[in-house]
Amino acid sequence: MANGERFKITAFSNDFQFHTTGGVVYQAVDADQEHVDKLKALEAERNPSYWLKVEVQG
Repeated sequence: MANGERFKITAFSNDFQFHTTGGVVYQAVDADQEHVDKLKALEAERNPSYWLKVEVQG
């Protein structure tokens, strides 16, 4: 991925409490690659049941 790209991160969960949001736990926008990498590591440690969808903002 090229330098300067910005990303939209959406965290999902199958937990019942997120049923009304379609599984979406939160979204982060305008993230750089460093933020994406840190968030992936953090969620893997703290919330292993979450998965992240990372999209290039365009």
